[in-house]
Amino acid sequence: MKLDLQTLLSNREDSVIFKCLSGSHAYALNTEDSDEDYKGIFILPVSAYLSLQSPPPQLADARNDVVYYTLLRFVELALSANPNIIELLYMPEDCIRKSTVFFEDLQRARNLFISKEAYQSHVGYAQAQIKKSRGQNKWVNHKQPKNSPEREAFCWFIDPQTSFSERMPMRPMKLTEVKIDLAECHAASLEHAVGMYRLYHYGSQARGVFRGGSVVCESIPVDDEKERFVGLLCYNEAAYERAVRDHRNYWDWRDHRNEKRWRSQEAGLMDYDAKNMMHTFRLLLSGEAILEKGAPKVRFEGEERDFLMSIRKGAFAYQDLLDQAEARIEKLAQLCEKCDLPQVVDRVKAEALLKRITAKWEQAYQL
Repeated sequence: MKLDLQTLLSNREDSVIFKCLSGSHAYALNTEDSDEDYKGIFILPVSAYLSLQSPPPQLADARNDVVYYTLLRFVELALSANPNIIELLYMPEDCIRKSTVFFEDLQRARNLFISKEAYQSHVGYAQAQIKKSRGQNKWVNHKQPKNSPEREAFCWFIDPQTSFSERMPMRPMKLTEVKIDLAECHAASLEHAVGMYRLYHYGSQARGVFRGGSVVCESIPVDDEKERFVGLLCYNEAAYERAVRDHRNYWDWRDHRNEKRWRSQEAGLMDYDAKNMMHTFRLLLSGEAILEKGAPKVRFEGEERDFLMSIRKGAFAYQDLLDQAEARIEKLAQLCEKCDLPQVVDRVKAEALLKRITAKWEQAYQL
């Protein structure tokens, strides 16, 4: 079954049972630079799951600003108290863009998905945000040039003619420090040494060392062994591939990031991503609300909102936030032990709810 986001929203609107404005706008933690995020739920007929080609569990745009889950996927994620899923059942009214009788049936049963699983899920997501707060900062502080890394930058040369008086013998030198053009050379593998090659100079007659993205080894005639041998080549292929991957990831992040969000970090004003740290504490506060009151906190007000926004503005040192997060995680652990919520969601009831809503939708559209 071929289905994408555009097809769903253009030609299968009847399948969409819920849509809302989510993210920072729903939490009341948005700024003038905040993007608008939307989430929704759609239903597929039972027959769609009888195909050899399974339907997509969710659909999203390129930046994940718009995400729609199938009802099946929604229930699957709700079973584990996924914070991004549970909160959709508690969205503020002013964020709801579409609601149907099918979603209302789901919403009326939302207490079914409230369990002690919320402790692990919210703490896990919060800790992931902490890791992101420094992970992307690494990219900010280690800018990559526009051009991709070149293999020659990961090559070293060992000159067998170096005398003891000139430098320590057999020490590798960066290829860029010596007058060796790999395009004018041939390489032969060095026995029992990974990434090491004998290098022979052939000038304009050479086919080059790198061809098709790899070192190509030649069979060197016996007469050329001494006459054309110039030294040993060391090629750190693993480091090169890692550099290419980092370069690709950096520019993918750079091309899709919110430029205004990163100004303070690029100016050196903060050594962490404040938005990630804000969401760390938002998740911990929401998890606390579930364990204390049986419902997540979606919209923040008063002192809690002021606290979260102060984090976003960079009012705290990174270590201070880590200490506060650790204290709140400990508090959640204590609340989880004391609360009377079920340990896990009743899967039998969840499956019955999924089937009931799907059957009602199929009946409504005579499928």
